[in-house]
Amino acid sequence: MSLQAALSTALSSLAAEQRQSALIANNIANANTEGYVRRDLPRTESLVGGTGAGVSTGTVKRASDAALAAASRTASANEAYAAAQQKLLQAYTAHIGQASDERSISHRLGAFQTAMTKLSAEPANAVAQSQALSSAQDMVDSLHHMTDAVAQARVSADQSVAQDVAAVNSALDNLAEIDRQMAYASARGASTAEFEDRRDTLVAEIGTKVPLRIFDNGPGQLILMSDGGNTLYDSTTVHHLSFTHTPGIPAASGSAGLSQVKVNGQALRISESGSIAAALTLRDQTLPRFNDMLDQVATQLANAFQAADETPSGGAAGLFVDPLKKNSAEELVWDQLAAGDAGYPVSGMASRITINPAADPELGGDLWRMRTGLDPSATDAGNASDNSWILAALNAMDAARDYAGSSGLPSKMNLTQAASQSVGLMQSERAVWTDRAGSRAALALQAREELVNKTAVNIDEELQRLMLVQQTYSASVQIIQAASRMFEELSQIR
Repeated sequence: MSLQAALSTALSSLAAEQRQSALIANNIANANTEGYVRRDLPRTESLVGGTGAGVSTGTVKRASDAALAAASRTASANEAYAAAQQKLLQAYTAHIGQASDERSISHRLGAFQTAMTKLSAEPANAVAQSQALSSAQDMVDSLHHMTDAVAQARVSADQSVAQDVAAVNSALDNLAEIDRQMAYASARGASTAEFEDRRDTLVAEIGTKVPLRIFDNGPGQLILMSDGGNTLYDSTTVHHLSFTHTPGIPAASGSAGLSQVKVNGQALRISESGSIAAALTLRDQTLPRFNDMLDQVATQLANAFQAADETPSGGAAGLFVDPLKKNSAEELVWDQLAAGDAGYPVSGMASRITINPAADPELGGDLWRMRTGLDPSATDAGNASDNSWILAALNAMDAARDYAGSSGLPSKMNLTQAASQSVGLMQSERAVWTDRAGSRAALALQAREELVNKTAVNIDEELQRLMLVQQTYSASVQIIQAASRMFEELSQIR
């Protein structure tokens, strides 16, 4: 090798190691930068006529791993689904309380039964009658409170969907701009590593809300699809999600009339993954099922007191009424319904149930009806110690009744069991998703750590690489110095 070739080779090596040292320094400086992926500088031997002619460097590359990134996105989407379920259910169950809490329907029903038992011992006692009426009102209030909590939770879930849709659309717009910049950089032969970092961060953010399938065909050719097959992004073209928030959602209403998440006019197909799917599932399935339980309890409560009054089907209403159920004369009526009958449970009953005005002195009624019942033929002139209606009411509440199993309740039980089961099943749903949120978070963390271990900066490894760069740099300098001395000696030869 000639001195000139040796000098040229050493100079190219020196330039390559300068670029490499700058790259390693940049890696170390960004070791704690979120979303930063380790860079590397490809170096190859330059050949001229089959002879080595120094070192050439390529374009900066990222230490990416598509398989680990996909696994991390999937785990994060599953984690987001469980976390959204847990968060919304926790807010709801905090309102309704545990079955043993004083404000819960099961506790209020127990208090009402206790008040009625005390009244049975002193039927003519006005204080006992008033306490029984007050306990009945507390139970009604509890049903109203729980249905209000269902309605509020449905609105919260709907609002969560709206926020997630807005976040996805914003991220898609940012992704399109970054993808265009990356395509320009690639066309110029420049490094696209910085754009790829930002792009992957946005894709990961979108993936927690809508699980994705990704087809990366190069800069400017990225395709994102939901796991259900909806195209969200295609080669810098954004397909926005559409959704309209509904500010007021009745507890007893289904999903009809509520906005659905759509892409290009087609409903977003969802699975048990991503926070959008979690909120939609709660709004349209879980919470309506909770309200169905409450409607069944309220319906059977009215049925029980209708049976205690022994009024015929369609006759005068009992102690607990639905104010919408009236005959042509605007008199309150009640048709006893059982599971399987058309219209059972009465939709919205838990939100509307109230005390029959005929037994409420504040509404012009007679308090003594807490002793005699609401049968129109009953009067206060009878035996003041007669507790037959009170005992009939207690027996009716304790009688096993049929429940529709579609909500998850057992098919046959008494009112106490139904109230307790309803609250228990709601709390159980929250507990299930709390456990799942914990386990899915652990799996997501593990997947992210595996990705980080493969692609993130390891300072110890970077320092070792820097030492090799310094050694190579030093060797190149020595070659240059040796060649310089040789040129000096040759120049002195006469």
